[in-house]
Formats: sequence, structure tokens, C-alpha cells
Amino acid sequence: MSAPSAVAAPFTGGGRERGSGSVLTLALVVAIVVLGMALVSAGARTLARVDAQNAADLAALAGAHAARGHAAQGDESREAACEAASAAARANRATVVRCAAAGATLTVLVRGGRGAEASAVAGPAWARAP
Repeated sequence: MSAPSAVAAPFTGGGRERGSGSVLTLALVVAIVVLGMALVSAGARTLARVDAQNAADLAALAGAHAARGHAAQGDESREAACEAASAAARANRATVVRCAAAGATLTVLVRGGRGAEASAVAGPAWARAP
């Protein structure tokens, strides 16, 4: 009769759980990648909205400046103000969707990248928005 061995046999997990760590790791990696993609997409939408708002602000300021200059010369031309606003929006990779001028005050709605829209009003403090 032989003496019992002092070294225990390695635990193999019964065979049914073999490789489950790889599957769980893969699931975790996929979840992290999906979450990362969602965060990048949300960040891109936010950046597009901020860019559109900047373009709207600059377009409104450029248009109001042009409108005030024309009004000082006795010309109440709304076209010049909206043309200046459109040029400023194009310089900021956006397009003017709507432009309304009343005296030296200008209101614009612009569309930028990813379809983001923003509006802005600019003019002298004493003037009312159209």
C-alpha cells in the first residue's frame, strides 16, 4: 500500500466554466467601446451646437454693424445687413437660415455642422429686437 500524496491535484473547475473569463472580458471590452462611442457622439453634437452658436453670434454682430453703418448714412437697407451676416456665417462654416433686420438690430438663425441650429440678436442696447 502506498502512502497518500501530499500534493493536491489542480482544480480544473469541473470543465463547465472553462473559458468563461474570456467571454466576460470580451463583454466588458465591448461595453466600454460602446460607451466610449456614445460619449464621443454626444461630444461631437455639443461641439457642433457651440460652433453654430458662435457663428450665429458673429453673424448677428456683423449684420448689426452693417445695419448701423447704413442707418447712419440714411439707408435703411436690410439686404446689406443680411448679406454681412451671411458672409460672417459662411466664414464660420454655417449658413443663415433666417435673417430679420429692424433698424440697427439684427436677428439671425444659422445652421452649422451636423444640422445644429442657433439664433442670435445683436444691435444697440436701446433698440428693440425685431
